[in-house]
Amino acid sequence: MKSDPLYDLYLSYLENEKNLGKINQGKFSLFKISGDRFQKFKLRYELDDFFQDKVKESHKSELRDQKIDKVIGESNRGDKM
Repeated sequence: MKSDPLYDLYLSYLENEKNLGKINQGKFSLFKISGDRFQKFKLRYELDDFFQDKVKESHKSELRDQKIDKVIGESNRGDKM
């Protein structure tokens, strides 16, 4: 499951659902390792174009936020030197 190319998108989708309050931390942890839940995600992702676009946009936003956090973190470390 973790080697599947869609797994990173699945994790982004779960993270977004958690941030929106649709799932709690316990469900998030459980869904991360649930093969059945991942297969349902894959099927929906492959069949529903709107859902696919939503997941892709969410993933792009998460990657952008991570890059911003990294740059801010690096600049803060530079200020302390």
